[in-house]
Amino acid sequence: ARAPASPLLTLGLIAALAGFAFKIAAFPFHMWVPDAYEAGPTSFVAWLSVAPKAAGFIALFRVYFEGVGDRASVWAPAAAALATVTMLAGNLMALPQTNTKRMLAYSGIAQIGYMLVGLAAASASGTAMILFYLVAYVFANMGAFLVVEAVARAEGSEATSAFRGLAQRSPLLALAMLLFLLSLGGIPFVAGFWAKLYVFWAAAERGLYWLVLVGAVLTVVALFYYLLVARSMYIEAPVRTGRVPVTPALALSLLLCVLGVVALGVYPKAVVMAALRVANPLF
Repeated sequence: ARAPASPLLTLGLIAALAGFAFKIAAFPFHMWVPDAYEAGPTSFVAWLSVAPKAAGFIALFRVYFEGVGDRASVWAPAAAALATVTMLAGNLMALPQTNTKRMLAYSGIAQIGYMLVGLAAASASGTAMILFYLVAYVFANMGAFLVVEAVARAEGSEATSAFRGLAQRSPLLALAMLLFLLSLGGIPFVAGFWAKLYVFWAAAERGLYWLVLVGAVLTVVALFYYLLVARSMYIEAPVRTGRVPVTPALALSLLLCVLGVVALGVYPKAVVMAALRVANPLF
């Protein structure tokens, strides 16, 4: 029979989880994120918002599933608690933001909380769904930051008010931003909808119904600040006239992000099956 975990091992696993939490910017180790996102060049922040998090989760998989997967009863409850506070804090702190980059920074913290729901499931399906979530998040989050970059160049501001009337000035740019926001919010049928549904499904399979309920409620909360930007774009009158200029490179990047969000929303199966093939050997 497997020996029970010693207090020292339990402490070590939880301490290591705290270290990884800093890497992926989970609450309360997120303090560097909003200021870094707001102060940094938007094109670099778009990369910064996804790459370290992807690397952090891959490291989490190697340590907690390959290394101590048989000790999930020790670390999975801590992962569930971390997921809860990260979803809660990220969404609540995003609500009052008027700077779009800061709003996306706190939104990204909340998104990490949803991914941690899959980690708390401590299963092959949970791991696979985190991988799918990461892919969906890359397209939506990078796309949103690229739109912010285009608007900020034209308006000289990153405030949410800079998006007023964007649908009248640059309809395609506004449509792209709307798709990215809907995906981050988990609205059917774009990539983010399946990402959230799948991690919640994986948690429900393990009996974590309370965690699924918390995540679902906070998903509704998140829609409020995403739709505020959408309202500015589609309902409020523009301050200026004229199209927002978009460079060919930026337009191509936005097109790829839009295609990713839509393709994963319409046909997620291919990426889900690939993620399962990666995750299954860990268990």
